[in-house]
Amino acid sequence: MLAIERRSKIVNILQNQKRVLVSDLSRQFGVTEETIRRDLEKLEKEGLIKRTYGGAVLSESISIDLPFGVREITNKEAKKAIASKVAEFIEDGDTLMIDSSSTALQLAKYIKEKDNITVITNSVNMILELGNAHNVRVICTGGDLRHSSYSFVGYISERTIESYHVDKTIISCKAIHMDKGILESNDMEAYVKRSMVERAQKTYLLTDNTKFDKMSFIDITDFNNIDCIFTDKKLSGEWEQFFREKDIDVIYS
Repeated sequence: MLAIERRSKIVNILQNQKRVLVSDLSRQFGVTEETIRRDLEKLEKEGLIKRTYGGAVLSESISIDLPFGVREITNKEAKKAIASKVAEFIEDGDTLMIDSSSTALQLAKYIKEKDNITVITNSVNMILELGNAHNVRVICTGGDLRHSSYSFVGYISERTIESYHVDKTIISCKAIHMDKGILESNDMEAYVKRSMVERAQKTYLLTDNTKFDKMSFIDITDFNNIDCIFTDKKLSGEWEQFFREKDIDVIYS
């Protein structure tokens, strides 16, 4: 297992368990405790965790912006399952806006199977994935490159997005909160996603179960602008009732 994959799994464990011990992680991953300590040290330097005596806890900062390399392999199977389900709702001839999230990136292989698709995206990875798909027209937003997320943001990105109207916008988020809405950890990313939502007839939100009842740094949009939520595990009765009242469809993968 690569070190970045192991660190991603450690973050995933922390998201579910809130606290980890060096000794437990050492046994789980079959590496020395010193290796785990180096992993935790690196994660702490990135602001993702806080080391404690014998272990670590997840950082409580609501503005933590995970590097794309970590996000890409965190909950990857859940993201693949969500993308597979979303693909069923993409029709030949659709015009799409797609954000730079790791969940949305999993859609690329399914988009290649469709005919006459137009994709407007700020994601470098999405552009590369669709670069050889002759049945897909790809429009890059341009803008300022964020190296941590391999995405374009800023004034140019937003102006490009505002020039178009599309059938569907497909985005993910950092957190979902009943009172605060759909949230993101980086303001520049949030502005791009907000612009995408405003230009679409329908907006699909892709999110795994770890994002619910969480807080983050900045609003993307409120629930009134979301048509359908795709997620991997059954939600609580409270959340399902909440979405019924908001007239939002919930699709499970």
